[in-house]
Amino acid sequence: MLHAGSRRGPVRAALAMCVGSSALGSGALNERSVETAHSFTGRMCAASRLEETRRPDSLFSDPLAYTLAGKEGRAQPMGGWIMVPRTRFGDDFLRDHYTRGARQLVLLGAGFDARAYRMSGLPELRVYEVDQKTTFEVKEPLLTGESLAVASRAAVATEFTRPGEWAAALLASGFDPAVPTVWLAEGLLMYLSAADAADLMKQVGQLSARGSAVFHDAVSAEYLNARVSVAGAPFIGASDEYVNMWRSIGGFGSGYAHDFRAIKVDRARRRIDVDRRWPEATAARCAGQQVVLFVEVEME
Repeated sequence: MLHAGSRRGPVRAALAMCVGSSALGSGALNERSVETAHSFTGRMCAASRLEETRRPDSLFSDPLAYTLAGKEGRAQPMGGWIMVPRTRFGDDFLRDHYTRGARQLVLLGAGFDARAYRMSGLPELRVYEVDQKTTFEVKEPLLTGESLAVASRAAVATEFTRPGEWAAALLASGFDPAVPTVWLAEGLLMYLSAADAADLMKQVGQLSARGSAVFHDAVSAEYLNARVSVAGAPFIGASDEYVNMWRSIGGFGSGYAHDFRAIKVDRARRRIDVDRRWPEATAARCAGQQVVLFVEVEME
C-alpha cells in the first residue's frame, strides 16, 4: 500500500512483532523484506490471494501470489472475508469497463497485485502501479522473467502524503489523461488522512477522461472509533460521504456505495453477486454505524 514514508529500523522491528520470529528467522532474512507497515499489508494481501488460488472453487487465480507474498506475507495472510470479494469485484469492474473502452488501469496503492500478469483477455490494457518505493524494491526483482498478460506495465514509486507528487510521477511514466481509465484503490482510503484523500480525489478527477471509473473499498466514519490497526498500520481515513466527495472534489458523476453485507460470494458458481435487497450505504444509513463500503463512481 502507498501511504507512510519509508523508515528503516523501527518499522522492521514492528513487522517482526507482527509476523512472529518464525517468519523472520534466519531463513526469511535471506529474502528481502519491505520497510513499512503499509507495504507489508500488501504482502499480506498477496498471501490471501494465494490461499484463494489454492481452493478448488476459487473465484480467481494468481500464480504469482506465493512469490509476491514472500515468507513474511505468507506467515500472516490478510482476511479472506474481505480479500476474496474485493479482488473479484475489482476484476469484474475492470473487465466491464474494458468492454466499454477503458484502456488504462491505475492501481493506487498497488502493493503486490499481479493483475498485469494474471488477467487474460485485456490485450490493449496499459497498467500503472502506484505505491511506495520499498514495495517496488522488493517486488520488481521477483517479477524478473515473468510474461505480461497486458500491453504494458509501469511501476510508479511515490507517496500519497506529498500532495500532487504521485500524479506528476504517473504522468511522467506515460499515463495519458485523454484515455478512459479504470482506477482501483483497494485497501488504501482507510490509511489516508482526510487531506490526502481529498488530494487523491482531486488529482484522479483531473486525470480522468470521460468514461473513466473508480472502485475502492472504505469504511464509514464510525470505524475510526474502533481504532483498527492492521500489522501496525492504523485506520485514519473514513467517511459516510464518499460518493458525494468524489462528485464535489473529483468532478465525477454517477456513483454508488455498496454496503459490504450486500456482496455475496457464490462458491458454487465461482462468482460474486450483489444482493440488491440491501439499500445503498448512504450517509444517513452509515451515520453512527460501522459499515464496510464498496464504492464505485464514473466520469460522465
